[in-house]
Amino acid sequence: MTLRLALTIAQRELRGGLGGFRVFLACLALGVAAIAAVGTLRSAIENGLKDQGAILLGGDAQMEFTYRFASPEERAYMDRIAPRVSEIVDFRSMAQVPDDSALTQIKAVDAAYPLYGAVTLDPAVPLADALAEVDGIPGAVMDPVLVARLGLALGDTFTLGTQTFRLGAALLREPDSATGGFALGPRTLVRTEALAKSGLIGPGSLYETQYRLVLPAGNDLEAAKTASEALMDGAGMRWSDSRRAAPGIDTFVERIGSFLVLVGLAGLAVGGVGVSAAVRAYLDGKIATIATLKTLGAEGGLIFRV
Repeated sequence: MTLRLALTIAQRELRGGLGGFRVFLACLALGVAAIAAVGTLRSAIENGLKDQGAILLGGDAQMEFTYRFASPEERAYMDRIAPRVSEIVDFRSMAQVPDDSALTQIKAVDAAYPLYGAVTLDPAVPLADALAEVDGIPGAVMDPVLVARLGLALGDTFTLGTQTFRLGAALLREPDSATGGFALGPRTLVRTEALAKSGLIGPGSLYETQYRLVLPAGNDLEAAKTASEALMDGAGMRWSDSRRAAPGIDTFVERIGSFLVLVGLAGLAVGGVGVSAAVRAYLDGKIATIATLKTLGAEGGLIFRV
């Protein structure tokens, strides 16, 4: 059978409508649409992570150290390559009130934080005002879960180590929370200098320091990474930048994308079964016509191969 003859027969069969092919077309469309939708969604998420990388990370690049602050030479290098630098100290401690205590993940920040994005507080006051010192007591902001857990109200005091803090606001959102990693407790934000008398930061303390950098426009991140790692080789510095600001999210998207592609392929396979059933049902409906044509052909001396 030639292609032209096949198209002619198909055109004549479709004059009666698509009623017999609805299942066929639906299965085929759903399978292809599932595969295409997964690819489109995955691409959109990856592009979003790339576009918002600096906000998710909190800077164009980050240098991280464990159990120590950057040395004066290291800090001078950061100030030399970056117009703006923000220092963050991250660790865990107990927030205490007279009758209770709870574990909290403390983030001690400087006046430059955040370099990108904004911190959302309740009430909606500037972060600098919420962390300001009042009557000799430094301010702090807390996750609403921790505020409720300790029964605090705005202006109440609590202690971190041996230092008393005043609750300046509830912390609703951090712009760099996606890269914070696993936290054992709700977040508390304070100024780094306010911890000087707390006894929480010192030899033997378990903490990490992160230095967020805003690099000049057009700066080559790969070149900056190579130069920084060469200069601080053996110093325990870990580099990350906005090209892959949230590795955990990237890995999750990659895995869930692969899983959804498999689901789409499975749906396409099931759709293939539906296509087979639709074609078989269509041919079953034509058996009487085919048999009649065969009988007429035999009577007229014609041979039909079915």
